[in-house]
Amino acid sequence: MEPQESEERNATLDRPWMPWTLRIPFLCSLAGFFLLFAIALEILRQVSERNHGLVIYKTIDEIPKVISGAYIYVPVSMSVLAVTLWQFFVGDALRLEPYFQLARLEGAPATVLFTNYNFSFGVMASVAAARNRHWLIFVISTLSIIFRIFLPSLLSGLVVLTETSVVQSRDVSSWPKLLDQDTQKKWFAAETIRYANTSAMSTTDEFFLSRSSDYATATVSMPLDENETSVLSTHQTVYWSELVCQNVSPKNITWVQQTTTNKETDHDSRNLTQWRATQIKFAAGEKDHPCTINFALNTTTPGQSGPLQLQYWEPLRAQSRLGEDSAFQTSHCESHALLGLLIDINDNHEDATKHSSNATAFVCNAIYRSAEAGLKFDVNASITEATVDFSSQRDLREAEFFHPGFYDLLYRKSRWPLSSRSQTQNDMMESPAKLAPAGLVANLDQEKWIDFLEYQNEIIGFWNNQFIIYLNKFFDANDPISMKASQVTVVVALDVLSKPAIMSEALLFAAATLLFLLAVVYSRRANFLQSDPGSIAAQCAIISKLFTTDNPLTQSSEKFSHATSRQLLRWARNFRCEWADSSGSKRINIVPLSPSMSNRVLELPVARRRTDPRPHFVILPLFLVECTLLTGTLVMYGFALSDLSLKDINNAQSNKQFVLMVFLLCGPTFISSLVSSLLASLVRHLAIIETWGRLQQGMAGIRQSLAKNYGSLLPISILFHNLCQGPLLLTAASILCTLGLVLTIVSGGMFEQQMKLYSQPATGLNAEYNGTMLDSPTADLQFDGVGLMMMSMNRGTPILPWQDATHSFLPLANTNLEANQDSNVNYAAVTVGIGASLRCHQVSFDQSSIENGSGKKSWNYTSPSGLACAVEAPNRAKSGLIKRSISYLEPIDVSAAKTGCQSTVFVLARWETMESSPINSQNSVALSCEPSIGADEFEVAFDQKGIILSSKPTTASAMHGGHTAHNLSLSTVTHFNRAILSTIGSYSPLENASFSHYDWPGMMTVHTYDGLYPSSQLSFHPSSLISATQSTYQQIFSAYLTFNRDLYFERYAESAAPSVEGTALTSLWGLFPSAVSIIIALVLLSLDILIVVFVFATRSSYFRAPRIPASLGSLIPWVAGSEMMADLRAMPLIGKYGSQGAWEQQDDRFYRFGLSPDLNGHKRWLLDYQHSGLQEVGSELTQVPIHDQSSSGQIVGSEAIASPNNSPWSFSGIIQRTVKSARWWAKRSPLPP
Repeated sequence: MEPQESEERNATLDRPWMPWTLRIPFLCSLAGFFLLFAIALEILRQVSERNHGLVIYKTIDEIPKVISGAYIYVPVSMSVLAVTLWQFFVGDALRLEPYFQLARLEGAPATVLFTNYNFSFGVMASVAAARNRHWLIFVISTLSIIFRIFLPSLLSGLVVLTETSVVQSRDVSSWPKLLDQDTQKKWFAAETIRYANTSAMSTTDEFFLSRSSDYATATVSMPLDENETSVLSTHQTVYWSELVCQNVSPKNITWVQQTTTNKETDHDSRNLTQWRATQIKFAAGEKDHPCTINFALNTTTPGQSGPLQLQYWEPLRAQSRLGEDSAFQTSHCESHALLGLLIDINDNHEDATKHSSNATAFVCNAIYRSAEAGLKFDVNASITEATVDFSSQRDLREAEFFHPGFYDLLYRKSRWPLSSRSQTQNDMMESPAKLAPAGLVANLDQEKWIDFLEYQNEIIGFWNNQFIIYLNKFFDANDPISMKASQVTVVVALDVLSKPAIMSEALLFAAATLLFLLAVVYSRRANFLQSDPGSIAAQCAIISKLFTTDNPLTQSSEKFSHATSRQLLRWARNFRCEWADSSGSKRINIVPLSPSMSNRVLELPVARRRTDPRPHFVILPLFLVECTLLTGTLVMYGFALSDLSLKDINNAQSNKQFVLMVFLLCGPTFISSLVSSLLASLVRHLAIIETWGRLQQGMAGIRQSLAKNYGSLLPISILFHNLCQGPLLLTAASILCTLGLVLTIVSGGMFEQQMKLYSQPATGLNAEYNGTMLDSPTADLQFDGVGLMMMSMNRGTPILPWQDATHSFLPLANTNLEANQDSNVNYAAVTVGIGASLRCHQVSFDQSSIENGSGKKSWNYTSPSGLACAVEAPNRAKSGLIKRSISYLEPIDVSAAKTGCQSTVFVLARWETMESSPINSQNSVALSCEPSIGADEFEVAFDQKGIILSSKPTTASAMHGGHTAHNLSLSTVTHFNRAILSTIGSYSPLENASFSHYDWPGMMTVHTYDGLYPSSQLSFHPSSLISATQSTYQQIFSAYLTFNRDLYFERYAESAAPSVEGTALTSLWGLFPSAVSIIIALVLLSLDILIVVFVFATRSSYFRAPRIPASLGSLIPWVAGSEMMADLRAMPLIGKYGSQGAWEQQDDRFYRFGLSPDLNGHKRWLLDYQHSGLQEVGSELTQVPIHDQSSSGQIVGSEAIASPNNSPWSFSGIIQRTVKSARWWAKRSPLPP
């Protein structure tokens, strides 16, 4: 067994030592980790590019807190992990390179003896490696700098929050089928009659059906989406009208004017003007004949002379169909649609006849067309973009659009009284529709005269707009089709930035490639190491075993012991290290580059300074610079915490803002990497200084000095070796340097992308209306809500200024709106909101339906308040099949006389039955509903257009039982019910039409029902129908009150409008400081500054020697000729660690570094066993007692071994010194008896 054990021991000794960080398993594993990391980044980048983001949220508020922190800190944490693992490899590669160079069989320049790349700060390692032509180290150190500083910085801004557009396929409903010509004819007739007979009317058509100023198209159901940025794209048929006009200047126009006086008042004279024009000819006519018109018209104006302008237009032949006289007599003008005339006269006198030369007549031909187009709808169903395929263009036939009825309606609307129009006009609505130009205007005020082209364009614009409105109205709302559409929505996404990702991948791939190559290289490099050379003892063992005793460094040890590192390096440039046989073994000898070199060249160069430059952290100028930089960083973070931000990222288009954004995302991590590098350099130097300072104090045990091994000198490595027992200052510094990893991580989230709401008092908000509701109008008002119904088909809840789904709010005027054009500014204030509520119950069918002698069906029911009321059941589609039907019915005259009945609403829903079939629970549901109106003060948030963003009742409202309660009377509800139900009766001629089973409130109710309770069944569930009816009634009432607010509330005069307190709200999405991250960074930076200051204060003169022995060559002159070196040479190689293992077992020896006289009486620096001849140098050495030693190096005296293994700055050393001080004070100050 003994020969086998001997062979195993020899094999162990022959196998060179290699740190685990330079072995194949670690290098390949680290390279594999980097490759996986890079692949993961590329996968994330590809997924983000293809899907417009990694994860998509509708709003920033939907992002979970975990995700909002993870996307910031996970990439930075992974980069810190990668950099830390990389630093383990780099630290050992840099510190061991000189030993690998010495191990080369061909030898190496002697400068490698004085090289230690691990102590080079920043780029100096790369510079030194390039100068020494150590290209492997040059590549490693250069890549290390880039890797350590830029990888965390790049990954800190890898994932950002951004707005992106997401395209989704949607199934939507559309109603593209037009009503038949007969239905259109009857509808036009009913509408024309309404305008002829109604003194006051309000319609939502002008607002809701003018979804485009250019085209009409079928209604499309917008997907339910709270995102106001959504755009829906479809392909549909669009319709439009074109008016082609001819203009002539007639010369034969005359007028005759007479003045009349009111006989009853004997004043108030009026001017009667008779206008005449004959033979006004236009080129285009019928059958090659010109269109010829004669004009005759009488006008009345106030009895005053002066300039006069006559404006007149009319649709062709509309008067004859309506039984009225036309001012035009035409010949061969059948193809034209309208005629018009504009006459200016400069003066007029009684009984005067004049010819005017300033007159223009025009005739226009209307062309109606359709084509296929790609359309884009915004969230309010308005057409934002239309791409028309003109190759599919065709003319619209009269069978598809009934022209004559359209002309009659336009004529009636142009003659509708101006007073009626002004009653229902609400300037808050900002309606895109055009008011009808009056058919006849005789204007005496010359300032109000209109230019001819402006007048003609006004008529053309009105004509085209009315065509769009009524064609939109004629799409059959009862015949939907399903179609595909694409929805583009601007959402918030976690997006991977391509450039940082690609650059990070390049770094990781470069590092992985290098690691794979180094795994091969280091496994084949020449190596003589048998243990880690990180300790002084290991280096002394290498010197004693591998270096010859007659080399210049040992022979001239007295001169070289006082030399600086620069002197030694300059001297070594003339020498090289070669392997030579010595005493039967290979040893390293230091020889001149050439034997012919003179002794003068080989002498030690003259020193420019007596000592090496001290480390940067104990040099006053550099210390001040470092403290200034750290303090500046501290101040910058504090300033960021209080003030700095990049607001509105989406508008950051300038280069300056982009650079600022990149700095805020990546800059803090870059700065923290520099701070960590600075502290790492401090810890590396401090580890060496602490060891040699302890030796300079004397009485140093081997385990606390020569055997102390900090490995690769990384802060984590030093902390691991030093935590249990070691200098307190070094432990604190290594802890703070390790915490620098935390600083790097939190720096990645120092500026977060957030949505912040800034508020400040708003100025210029005034109330427009008195909150006291007026009595209901005495005149009947018709409210046409077909446009409202069509809009409810589009998006469910129409968007109106100062209205939401349940309430109409009294608007507030903003007098500072023009001065503040920032579209991100919204407002919050308190205003009055008025809404309706509906109380409904199902009506039983037992003995409720009767048939009187006229054949009409009546319905007796009991209102929710207990009143007996009656309604007349609808009978519109004779003997027709009713698939689904909802009708709103008002009480008949007998029951309407009762005060409570006239405010009730009766709703009848039927399905899958014949009109003549009995009404029962199998095919019908009947509801009796009683509405009530309530007002309250609401705290509303609204944008600059008055769109309500949110609303909630105020906590202490004064409206309950307040000054409006007594005015919210039953008459208001009754007037409203009559206004909406009266329009239903005007469409009674529309029998047998597919939509005649619904009135427009009923159609709106069924769409609400289907939206709330999607189902393929045609039947209606009573409780669900009640919910849909209540929701619909609230929407209709709030829209009605919004359109007709002036009828119910008194508008303030502009000068008397009271001011309203409000708040201006600015929502900004940008980069804002993270308070938690910055506070952590401030604490860590403050501790870093404290440790730098403390190191400077306590270690400026802690170690005094010509040089800091950071390399193997600088140590040789200090140990050459020492007794311990002689002992080392006599020790056999025992165990895996060679002589160092045997040496560390000698705990009874103590060591000191200082000046010692040689045989010639010269003082030299020497590291040896403790001798009385050594002179301590340093501020603290005078406190260490010197004891006699025997020749064997043993220290005598009882106090000499009181604390042989404790450093004065270790934990145990501090405790022992505290106990000694307490005993000394107890002796000096005895307690009184």
